[in-house]
Amino acid sequence: MIEDTFIENHVKRDNGISAVLFVVFSSLTLLGIIVAINVIPMIYGLNIIFVTGMISAGLVWGLVVIIQRQYVEYEIEISNDSVSIAKIIAKKKREELADFTVKECEYIGPVTSDRFSSDSNHSEFKLNITAYRKYAVNDDNWYALVSQNGVRYIVIFGFKPEMYKVFRRYNPRNVAPYIYRETVAEANSN
Repeated sequence: MIEDTFIENHVKRDNGISAVLFVVFSSLTLLGIIVAINVIPMIYGLNIIFVTGMISAGLVWGLVVIIQRQYVEYEIEISNDSVSIAKIIAKKKREELADFTVKECEYIGPVTSDRFSSDSNHSEFKLNITAYRKYAVNDDNWYALVSQNGVRYIVIFGFKPEMYKVFRRYNPRNVAPYIYRETVAEANSN
């Protein structure tokens, strides 16, 4: 009897220094605009503080929404043969990105493999669900070449060793070999 497997992986996108700079500069720019639209009418003797206050509140709300949309998490769920990938924006909105089976994958392996550049050129698009906007080309990042309904695309994800057993169980011919290295803690516990 084959036991059921369930693997869940959450990846928080690191936006880097550009996100911090965007927040700082946009906040300072908005502060300058708010001061200008509230002070200039007062200088000319116009009493429209209610209107300018509402405009200011709308601008602040818009900036908060834009800043919150930068906080993205990716969730990958592997349940037996089924793989589901979702994008969570600002911990509120969930958007399903992909849903496929391991059997639909033409190849699963590290981005350092010889096949990656060829597969990348012959796919419709890439779905990067790693922690960084620009994924690192190393053995920690793997990809799956998925073919669904005549569309070929690549899913790049952070690899965990427990995923390998599932991939090999459901699609043994199309999974790259992986040498499982025990950590020192695992070796000492046995």
